[in-house]
Amino acid sequence: MISDSPKYLVGLVGPEVLEAAEKDLFHAVRLDLDACGAIEIRYDFFKESDWVNLSERVRNIVPDKLQIGTVRLKRDGGRFPDARSIERTAMWEKVLGAKQVPEWLDLERDCLSDFKALNNMARPKGTSILVSEHNFVRIPSEMELEAFADDVKRVGAQGLKIAAMSNSDCDSDRLYKFARKFAKKFQMFAAFGMGETGKVSRLWSLKEGANLTYGSIGRSEAPGQIDVSVMGRALDQFDSLNSQMEILAFLNQF
Repeated sequence: MISDSPKYLVGLVGPEVLEAAEKDLFHAVRLDLDACGAIEIRYDFFKESDWVNLSERVRNIVPDKLQIGTVRLKRDGGRFPDARSIERTAMWEKVLGAKQVPEWLDLERDCLSDFKALNNMARPKGTSILVSEHNFVRIPSEMELEAFADDVKRVGAQGLKIAAMSNSDCDSDRLYKFARKFAKKFQMFAAFGMGETGKVSRLWSLKEGANLTYGSIGRSEAPGQIDVSVMGRALDQFDSLNSQMEILAFLNQF
């Protein structure tokens, strides 16, 4: 079991969370943001006119948190129109031209044709690319997962994320095997199951080699997502949670 690398709990920031944190120094969302090691700025949740300044606004609230910038397409569970996917590169160029920029950008696997252009813009700013895949039906086979890792390595991306729907208690075992084999080949790596039977994997995957997991701030944006406050408590006592059953028992307290 590989569990010695730094772990990043990622909390999603949309307009409601950001505006609440900006208006009230003592708002509960500020505690949630503090519990995170990284912040996912969901650009697709904001007005496009706000994009250029989002990184700076988030940095003003939580200056010490790693930022992951995401423009998620509708087909992958986001709000940015699929038909406009070709426009994202030009929009990222404006974001990367701002005073403050995220340390990472998230690009879907089925948009790898955009990787070279995006990477050429991001690299001079010190920004790396995380390639993600979201499967809302099932967890891919071992062969499919390895093909995904090969695709990400081929283009030269430094991060990988796979979130896939779990349909049974043992369904995430393939993701754990995948993490043990490939996690150390990437700077950032997430592999967890969605849905009720995937909840435990959001934490246990970190025991298997992943160093990135995602929690919710306020409303959950993905099936089976756990509040960051609960995730943070689990990570605070992570060394004492030595089995999936112990993690499940911990989660069932909330």
